[in-house]
Amino acid sequence: MGSRFISAVALYGPKAGPVRDLLAGVQAMIAEHVGRDFRPYSLEQIHATLIALDAARDPRTGTIVNDYFLRHTGTAVEMDLPQVMCILAERFADPLAVRIGGCRRDQPVPYLSRGVHPSERAFGVQANAFVLIGWPVAALSGDGRPLDRLRRDMNAAGVLHKYHRRESDVDDDFYLVVGHHSGAPASAVQRAVAAVRDKLAAEPLDLAIGLGEVTIVAADSHTLAPSLFTGAVPVDEGTLLALMS
Repeated sequence: MGSRFISAVALYGPKAGPVRDLLAGVQAMIAEHVGRDFRPYSLEQIHATLIALDAARDPRTGTIVNDYFLRHTGTAVEMDLPQVMCILAERFADPLAVRIGGCRRDQPVPYLSRGVHPSERAFGVQANAFVLIGWPVAALSGDGRPLDRLRRDMNAAGVLHKYHRRESDVDDDFYLVVGHHSGAPASAVQRAVAAVRDKLAAEPLDLAIGLGEVTIVAADSHTLAPSLFTGAVPVDEGTLLALMS
């Protein structure tokens, strides 16, 4: 245990229509500037992680517990997996409106992502990963933080969000990794980032993330490719525990 990645994600699998067009267009723009140093994800594996369900073994009892509770707090907390499925089913019974792009640098906004204007956070490089980020429309309008609330409410099911190390931490990001680069020059990376940000500001994409767009995926790589298991919500507890063991 420890190398298995299990997550509830959105948009995993085949893409069509405007979603496919946006992702393929962003990848083409990166490749134009970065060239052969760009390592794109397949369109099928690109996804937005809603909540990670990674497991670990309690070193004292051998019980399967939540990895991030153990890692961040030192507390061994068993996950209530049926409750996890219930929370997901309830929250996505009505589709969540998400927007990618549409913010200009000079546009006042009521929402900052980790203290940064959405036009800047919408696309960037984290380590060597190219990351595309959208937000719930409610967050962008200053009318709530639906994804952060979903992730926070998972605490009641024994699941701690990876980016909730402190009680004050907020993560309302709908983030998708579209690929990596292998040692590309910083100037080329910066040109790619600037070009994609301009594209997103001018060509926003609105999504409706309902339960049909949510998948439980297990893999031995954090990229979730190749997958060992994919299933629609709800996935039964026995299947998940077998994947975690």
